[in-house]
Amino acid sequence: MQDFLKKLIPQKTDTPSELRRKIILISASVLLLACIIALVIILSGQERDRELNTDLAERHTTTVNVITTTTAATTVTETEAVTTAPPPPPLVVLPEMQGFLDENLDTAGWIKVDTGVDNVVMQTADNEKYLDETFDGHYSEAGTIFADFRGVVNDYNNAQADNIVLYGHNQRDTTMFGTLKKYKTTRVNPTGFEFYKEHPTFTFSNLYENYTYKIVAIFIIEVEPYQNPTGEIFDYHNYIIFTSPEVSEYTFDNWVEKITAHSAIDTNVDMAPGDRFMTLSTCSNEFEPSRLVVVGRRVREGESPEVDTSKAAINPDAIEPDLDFIYKN
Repeated sequence: MQDFLKKLIPQKTDTPSELRRKIILISASVLLLACIIALVIILSGQERDRELNTDLAERHTTTVNVITTTTAATTVTETEAVTTAPPPPPLVVLPEMQGFLDENLDTAGWIKVDTGVDNVVMQTADNEKYLDETFDGHYSEAGTIFADFRGVVNDYNNAQADNIVLYGHNQRDTTMFGTLKKYKTTRVNPTGFEFYKEHPTFTFSNLYENYTYKIVAIFIIEVEPYQNPTGEIFDYHNYIIFTSPEVSEYTFDNWVEKITAHSAIDTNVDMAPGDRFMTLSTCSNEFEPSRLVVVGRRVREGESPEVDTSKAAINPDAIEPDLDFIYKN
């Protein structure tokens, strides 16, 4: 053992070359140990995040499955006609969301996509908190899926944002929005088109009601003006409240025109003024920074949630990032 330590620990009798060898060996050993510790911390954190997400999803599913619906008899009585409209019924928290709301008042809803996304959604006064914080308040690089603070999520239908934007990290371990890439479609690589045809909708519930959304657009887009030859960027995440042309550029017609022009898939799902939308946004990996965006139109009252995907097609004229320009710059 002493001989081993002498070969490792610098000694007064060491030659300069022997001293350098030992210093390099010790430094490399310390660096290796630090890397191992860091890796263990990262992996344990990822495992904890997965366990938390799995637990939340199981709780949500279990609660949904045990809910029973009862119908109460209604007694009709004659009353004098009134001239004022009755107030809307009070908003009642869904049983499957009550537990999450009790634990964290930032709870805004639940998002479920057939790619494997099955997550609680948060909303707070800014778009920073849940970039790196879990539902239970711990630090995590994966963060939590959250709604843009500018869009009303929990209110009566006609008071909600025209377009609710949800953000989630594109995690390599497929948590958060890490599986949205299954929808990724380009003219060169249209593999996501077949997945879309099998899964053309997703669901979201706020605290009070369940909704289904028909996907109307899927695209990859630049983030910074220097990434586009014209210097123009489609700021899709700022289309939250559609306004009149006299007030702002963020109009419904402008929104539809742009998402249709950028979408890799012509879904043939119609859109009309008064519709409500949801935009799912995550990082993409073609270049840095880039975004993968999936847009859905809420199923209208009385409308079938079914989508005839036989009418969908690859959009040959879709506006895609100019990769040659981006890589060159």
